[in-house]
Amino acid sequence: MMPGTGGDPPPAPTTAARVAVSPVAEPEAVFSRRSIIILVSLLLGSTTINFIDRQVLSVLAPTIRDEFGLSNAQYAGILNAFLVTYIFSYSLAGWVIDRLGVGRGLTLSVVWWSAAGMLTSLARGPASLAAFRALLAVGEGGGWPSFIKAVSLWVPKNARSLAIGVCNSGSSLGAMIAPPLVVFLTHRYGWRAAFVVTGGMGFLWVLLFQVFRHFHPRMRATDRGLSSRDPSAPRVRWISLLGYRQTWAVFLCRFFADPLWYFYVFWIPEFLARERGLDLSGIGAVAWIPFLVSDVGNFAAGYVTLKLQRAGWSPNRTRRTLMLLGASLSPVGIAAVFANSLSLTMTFICIAIFFNMFWSVSVHTLPGDFFPPHAVASVYGFGGTGSTVGSVISTWAVGQVLDATHSYTPVFVGIGLLLPVGFVVGTALMGRVQPVQMGAGDPQPPAGAVAP
Repeated sequence: MMPGTGGDPPPAPTTAARVAVSPVAEPEAVFSRRSIIILVSLLLGSTTINFIDRQVLSVLAPTIRDEFGLSNAQYAGILNAFLVTYIFSYSLAGWVIDRLGVGRGLTLSVVWWSAAGMLTSLARGPASLAAFRALLAVGEGGGWPSFIKAVSLWVPKNARSLAIGVCNSGSSLGAMIAPPLVVFLTHRYGWRAAFVVTGGMGFLWVLLFQVFRHFHPRMRATDRGLSSRDPSAPRVRWISLLGYRQTWAVFLCRFFADPLWYFYVFWIPEFLARERGLDLSGIGAVAWIPFLVSDVGNFAAGYVTLKLQRAGWSPNRTRRTLMLLGASLSPVGIAAVFANSLSLTMTFICIAIFFNMFWSVSVHTLPGDFFPPHAVASVYGFGGTGSTVGSVISTWAVGQVLDATHSYTPVFVGIGLLLPVGFVVGTALMGRVQPVQMGAGDPQPPAGAVAP
């Protein structure tokens, strides 16, 4: 059991102990339906730009490696400069956004990562390139916690999964848009201009976001999840959230499951080249398809969730059912390594990614199901740390296994089975999906008390 974080230790929970339920009120009617649609569209734009800026280096890797004479080890070190920094920035960003509010917090994040993206055009070697990627990670850590908090604050509860699916699809949209955009800019103006132009997109987004905030002044008073006029509103210490087993459930759900997504992002082009004999043109012709399917999966998962809840399903039944669906069908991707044709290979990969989105949308919604708005970004940021830690470990392990076995079979099997493991561990730890009662300091009741 996780110990208390301050004061006298609470008495040990009895077998009859339960999580105290404090129903989270529906979001205050700050926005009209039209304004919510515009807000969600803006949030989708922020996540799309986030991933475009993240992918620029990957698209330009052959060009930059040749110009700077980078070895594989040096290039890997540059990638790790981003990933390792991202581990810490994700959690820190959630805390900052809970303190500053969505408006100021997201604006700061986008300005920071856009400036870092543009500064990358000044890189002169591996050290400066790694430094700029680390700076990028500091800002990008705020992208996902911001939209999760915004959705939990201003989108009606029965539409949150749909909104999260829309915003979360920015990663897929960014992965689809970045290659043709970056290649076009590089051919026309050079690779340094590609960093400048894609970074500048973020500043244009900030301008649009500030116009939206200007026409919705009540946003400022509610974007921290508590009223600035209410001095008695609860303040939650970030460290106290670690005393809730629901926080750790979100962490572990993402620790085990998110490596599946990163595997497809980082390794599928290499797999198609080495195991299916595709050249660069062939990879370009088919590698975008899974990201299109993931976009469809994001929207489908959000829509199905909305329909189920309108049909009277509880959040607990809805989340568990869709998480089980994702965990059961994502392992279909294992069959891709045994397929005897390219079409079957891509079909199995697309099925895995499609149902992984049902898991992803459900897990992304959990912080808002468990915690009040003023704690959501912190919990979501901690879950993102689990995602990045798991993905760093799995990416390292994939490389080790491939070097040792020269076969993708154990890799596909291992990665494919992570989601079922995440389902068993995560659902056992989180208990029933329902709000927990938040105090002003340490959690009450103790972390060991969960509903069956």
